[in-house]
Amino acid sequence: MSNYYKPSGKFSPLAFLYFVLACVVVFPILSAIYAYATWYIPLIYINVLITIGFGFGICFIVSYLMINLGKVRSYGLAILLAILSGLVAYYLQWVVWSDLAINGTESYGNKQIGIVVSNVQFEQLLYLLSHPSALLDLIKLINENGTWGIKGNTISGGFLTAIWVAEFAIIMFFSVLSAKRARLPFDEQIQEWFKEENLPIFSFIENEADFKKKVEQGDWEQLSETIQRGDEGENHSTFTVYTSGSEYYLSVSNAKRKESKKDKVEFDIHKIIEYLHIDKTVYDMLRAKA
Repeated sequence: MSNYYKPSGKFSPLAFLYFVLACVVVFPILSAIYAYATWYIPLIYINVLITIGFGFGICFIVSYLMINLGKVRSYGLAILLAILSGLVAYYLQWVVWSDLAINGTESYGNKQIGIVVSNVQFEQLLYLLSHPSALLDLIKLINENGTWGIKGNTISGGFLTAIWVAEFAIIMFFSVLSAKRARLPFDEQIQEWFKEENLPIFSFIENEADFKKKVEQGDWEQLSETIQRGDEGENHSTFTVYTSGSEYYLSVSNAKRKESKKDKVEFDIHKIIEYLHIDKTVYDMLRAKA
């Protein structure tokens, strides 16, 4: 038997119900907000942040609603739900945004920056939603002519396509990121996720390979002498414990300090062990060190 946690691959049928609920209720609302935001905020740098926010919103919905409440312990199913959710949300935002593009009226601004007042028409919205081929033709037309520009130059063609591809990549990246939730320890007996507990910062682990080897061998008596409280502003290690009843799992990462271009302190995170089974003695020792 492996000392590392391995998901059972099981799931609750409720996961599919939550997926349908998200597609029918949550994603349309989120996608409409995103489409309106990108339409009325003609600033490319802010639009990048809005896109990241949209992707993160999808990630949260999939992670919490489908995987967490749906009790998905199958990484493959989690990936599938994440991809489908990202595609559905992305399609819906195109439906709303394209409808805004064909219903534009008055424009405000100058050659450098401006907005076009628009609003969706419900019947057109339903038509585009139910006719993917018509939506695709409209997107091609928008690509050829463009609807916005930078410094007076209308963006269209290959450059606009590249921007759309980057947008899609960001959205799908955050969508798939949600699937990691399915790998967290789950107590099959009580049908609940393990409680996650982040311990205070510990000292940096200099020899990661040796540490991992000793941890896997259960040589905690020797390791306990090297585990000391660390400084959050310097190189350090993080210990996360997952608990449920008398069962415990541990994840350990190293955080190596690096200087950013703006003189802000950042860290490169490297996972050393992930979801290793430990006993209560080790758990109590780590808690005492904290």
